[in-house]
Amino acid sequence: MHLSGTKRVIATATAAVLAAVALASCSSGSTGAASASKGTWAKSEGTIVFGATPDKAGSDSSNKPLEDYIAKQTGYKVEYYPTADYTALIAAAVAGKIDVMSSGALQYVMAVNKGAKIEPVAATLTSPTVTKAGYYSEAMVPAGSSIASLADAKGKKVCFVDPNSTSGFLFGLYQLSKAGIDVNASGTDANGNPTFKDFTPVFAGAHDKSVQAVASKQCDVGFAEDTEADAAAQKGQVTIINKEFVPGGPLSISSTLPADVKTKLSGVLAGATVDAINGSGVTLTDGFTKGYFGAQKADAAYYQTITDLCKSIPAAKCNA
Repeated sequence: MHLSGTKRVIATATAAVLAAVALASCSSGSTGAASASKGTWAKSEGTIVFGATPDKAGSDSSNKPLEDYIAKQTGYKVEYYPTADYTALIAAAVAGKIDVMSSGALQYVMAVNKGAKIEPVAATLTSPTVTKAGYYSEAMVPAGSSIASLADAKGKKVCFVDPNSTSGFLFGLYQLSKAGIDVNASGTDANGNPTFKDFTPVFAGAHDKSVQAVASKQCDVGFAEDTEADAAAQKGQVTIINKEFVPGGPLSISSTLPADVKTKLSGVLAGATVDAINGSGVTLTDGFTKGYFGAQKADAAYYQTITDLCKSIPAAKCNA
């Protein structure tokens, strides 16, 4: 079939329009600024949204130097995503509202179990003297207590940090279980927290508060991270009767980010030592240097211990 000159022009123009529409269609299949083939951002292309539980001041002052370091090393803008607690942080990760998450190992596993598309790229150090990422969940009793082992916790009041805490709950249950205490939940309280037949749980809300509750004999036994528990032990307020190693808290990134962004972020976070951050010209703060001592490269396999514990201790509700 032969087309007249006018029809050929119309046909050519129509084909061009259809091609443009098809190209636009292929490029608009994602929710972020980047295309589906390149990945998506939580907010917009070039902006990294950083999520973490707030510090004691309710802000991100404890994480600000790390945020500034990420911005300086990557050239991206970094914005803090405010969350009130562990639950809110997990929800933000599941909803795809953050690109980088600083959390405990349990929160990472919980978020993944709920469908969050995140992956750990580094594990944080918790002391300037350690060379391996990780820390300890410590069991403590009031100074002068007659309780010598966790086997004696049966029938007692036991302080935990929070149902979503790695060292202050999951590893506390693990230590009790190893001591022969039944850690299967017998029910739930008015707040939806688990109850147990072998002991009475008390959720203090924070590591320092768990330590304080034990020191003041509000609880017979308690669990908290090593830095808080050891400080109280050195003051003669509590006695440490057991401890269990916990994988260092992960620095995770969104799996949906463009590949080149993920590669860049992975390198920056795995190399985010205090010296590197300070050497970059970023201003360090007291809140930051008291709790952050660097990071090491890590991946999902490093946190398999947490995944396994979640399966063996249903009361932890890792999938809830």
